[in-house]
Amino acid sequence: MKSLAKALRILECFSVRTPELGVTELAELNGITKSNAHNILTTFQQGGYIEKLPNGKYTLGLQLLEFSYIINQHLGYPRAVYDLLMDLANKTGEIVYFGLPHGTDVLYLYVAHPIARMQELPYRDILGEHSPLYCTGIGKAILSAMPEDEWEAHITPDRTPYTDATVTDHDQIIEELWRTRRRGYSIDNCEREYNVRCIGAPVFSGTGQLVAGISTSGPASVMTDEKLLRCSKFLIDTAQRMRERIYR
Repeated sequence: MKSLAKALRILECFSVRTPELGVTELAELNGITKSNAHNILTTFQQGGYIEKLPNGKYTLGLQLLEFSYIINQHLGYPRAVYDLLMDLANKTGEIVYFGLPHGTDVLYLYVAHPIARMQELPYRDILGEHSPLYCTGIGKAILSAMPEDEWEAHITPDRTPYTDATVTDHDQIIEELWRTRRRGYSIDNCEREYNVRCIGAPVFSGTGQLVAGISTSGPASVMTDEKLLRCSKFLIDTAQRMRERIYR
């Protein structure tokens, strides 16, 4: 079991920001010897879970992509939500995100761009990216919809101040979650990225289970208080329409 856990930690080192890693880097990240790391990588490579690149570094293999496709289809979200995300993006005129709660993070699954602004807005393929729940619009929306006795388990104890506006004080985070719950939507005031304001709403299944969150974001100069309020109505309506389709 220890060997399996060690091998899985190798896979967990790869991310959107670090898609390629060398043997030395992986050994140092996991506190193991280079030979141990190399043996693990070779085993994964034989199974198609890891690929060795011409530059000598390693990256995740296509076998894992196949697994992600299976998971995505099993969840059933593509058929249930993607057209609604596109509709929401067109109504808000901004980028829209759909993400799942994953420990102390939100795991982004889909992004939708308004058709009228496809050439204007930067395209982001965020499948697999994640951000902390405590400082993102979609994350705070998800947190606020959880039972309050579960909040502590989903707020990381080491909170990074990503911007000058990031709220890291525990009591202030809890207060914001109560405000979010009362009004039905969350607001990220440039807390995760400079000059980006975001608004989010939780998504429930037809059985009342919290399953995800949706958000829309844009430049602070565009996402005025008035526009946030307008977008909140679109988000809440979209979340309700998703609830009618998701039965997990």
